[in-house]
Amino acid sequence: MTNRPIYLIDQTSARIASLDVRFREDHFEGTISLDMTPPQLRHLFEQFEEIVEGQMFSLLDGIEEEIGAVPLRVVFENGAEADVTDLQVFPSTKAVSFKTRQSTTVP
Repeated sequence: MTNRPIYLIDQTSARIASLDVRFREDHFEGTISLDMTPPQLRHLFEQFEEIVEGQMFSLLDGIEEEIGAVPLRVVFENGAEADVTDLQVFPSTKAVSFKTRQSTTVP
């Protein structure tokens, strides 16, 4: 069995999204369920999608910085956790991709 990320959590370790992702080259990609996502964070994801889909690339750095400032982590099947970087969420299609760093095991 592959050790996959299964949840996205916030700084309080509250689950904010469920993941169904696979590792591809240097990142994870797949689908995300935003049912548990706080409205403010979901709004950031919606803004990101609007900017990308609308090809308003001059605004992309700003929204990526806002999303990157939110301290999110993934929880793996084995209980290990890792910080999330380069998070991209497209709410309309439930697509997600991200990278991880600093993997740790939860006691």
